[in-house]
Amino acid sequence: MSDFEFKVRRDGAIARVDLNRPDEGNAMTRGMMVQLADTLREIGSDSSVNVVALEARGAFFCKGRDGKGESRAGMKPYEIRQKMMGAVLGSYEAIASVPVPVVALVHADALGFGAAMAVACDITLAADKACFAFPEIEHDIPPTMAMCAALGKVNSKALSWLIYSAEKISAERAAVVGLASKVLPQASFAADADAFLKTLASRPRLVLETIKLYKSKAEHLTPDMASEYAGTLLALVR
Repeated sequence: MSDFEFKVRRDGAIARVDLNRPDEGNAMTRGMMVQLADTLREIGSDSSVNVVALEARGAFFCKGRDGKGESRAGMKPYEIRQKMMGAVLGSYEAIASVPVPVVALVHADALGFGAAMAVACDITLAADKACFAFPEIEHDIPPTMAMCAALGKVNSKALSWLIYSAEKISAERAAVVGLASKVLPQASFAADADAFLKTLASRPRLVLETIKLYKSKAEHLTPDMASEYAGTLLALVR
């Protein structure tokens, strides 16, 4: 799969990244995850981009990780952490490192890594027919990396239930617990999502950058420091 490429196209100030494996449910190998991270970092460095959209085609947004052909034979624990686990975690880190909003367009089911990738984005738009699930425990895998992407976004009790039960939940339920930001009708999902993206992309990049920067940093500050940081950032921008 070395010749695989994500489909990247520009729509004004929107950079659209298509996962581009509809026939495989948009499942991603670790090599693809590394490529996705590199693609997002490159897009994020382009000052003419105001919004990044992660989208897909087919029956799934992303059905999870494609592990076919993987082998840990001869690898030391450190190599496993860096080359295998690092590919997954690096994709989440790349989403966070893009200075402007990254929006997941979940038109269909997002499972396992697909659900984690969706929740890792700044905004997650879900079609009302889409479902979300973390089925890893059914394969005797503790999904700590998926949990890492969801921490601070999904209600703690709800996350525990999703991880331990592997239950597939509706888009409406996903929005309630924090996996999704907003649910849109399946019939008009593409048009409604595009309208939102265009409105968001019309905002000044500096404003969009500042919002993402503040949100990512202030969550880890004490209330008084978060207040001070809010005032300082706004003073600098204005």
